[in-house]
Amino acid sequence: MQLRYDEDFIESAAFLCTSGKRKSVPSLQIVRFHRERERLYAILDPDERNTAFFNLHLDWFREWGLEKLITDLLKEFPLLPEKLAVLAVRKTRNKNDDGAELYVNETGQRSAILALRPESFERDAALRDYVRHEFTHLSDMLDPAFGYAPTLDLPGLNGAQQRLARERYRLLWDITIDGRLAAAGRSPMQPREQHAAAFARGYSFWSEQRQTETFNSLWECRAPHHADFLALIADPRGLRDAHRPEPGASCPLCDFPTFQWADATVLPPAILQRITAEFPAWQPEQSLCSRCLETYEATASLELASAS
Repeated sequence: MQLRYDEDFIESAAFLCTSGKRKSVPSLQIVRFHRERERLYAILDPDERNTAFFNLHLDWFREWGLEKLITDLLKEFPLLPEKLAVLAVRKTRNKNDDGAELYVNETGQRSAILALRPESFERDAALRDYVRHEFTHLSDMLDPAFGYAPTLDLPGLNGAQQRLARERYRLLWDITIDGRLAAAGRSPMQPREQHAAAFARGYSFWSEQRQTETFNSLWECRAPHHADFLALIADPRGLRDAHRPEPGASCPLCDFPTFQWADATVLPPAILQRITAEFPAWQPEQSLCSRCLETYEATASLELASAS
């Protein structure tokens, strides 16, 4: 596996060290760095000069032990150097952009990107905890036993439901990762209590007993599976197959979840005929949401007005 670095990332990390924010850097080394860097401006060819700057920054990146922080963590995850062709490290500017992603090209070759803010090197312990967490994500993706798929197969869900399902998937995955790290004596990104609270919010429609049992099984799971996560996020309320108007269930006509159901038993015959013409399999006991009813009523009123 090749370990590659974004040019901006290497330069920013080197300057972070010279700024005094990384306390372990000797002042004499900082002076020598600036002296060596200043000489490079004498190189006339711009391409050669850029290459020289990159090599200088990379040399000091290694000299100051920044690369060792990453390579030491890679030793904990043998699947990464075994199955990745390239691991590239690039610079981000916002914390929300940090993370690790897996890419597969048309030939099946796998590469990964680790996105970090250079400021992360101000605190070694926090950086190790974060990168270890993200490397666990990558290791799961590369492990055939996990059964990772780049897209979630969630048929029958609308756009809003798909987004909520993806958020729940990430929550479940993070719980199992931090549970494994804690069991191995490592520092999780979030403590068990914080994960439990987040899980309770995400599955507040479950009973407290079911929340506790499911969360415990996730936290204590040592070999999670992609398929198990799908089972927990696809239809956690069990509403997709409900053929009755329950709060939060999807309207059988527009497929959007609703808490406002119309009384289909008192619908005018003209509206009933229009609905069954568009949805032959629909039955009145399935009801419809109030928004769909308003649409049919408005259409019927317009047709009546045009006819008169």
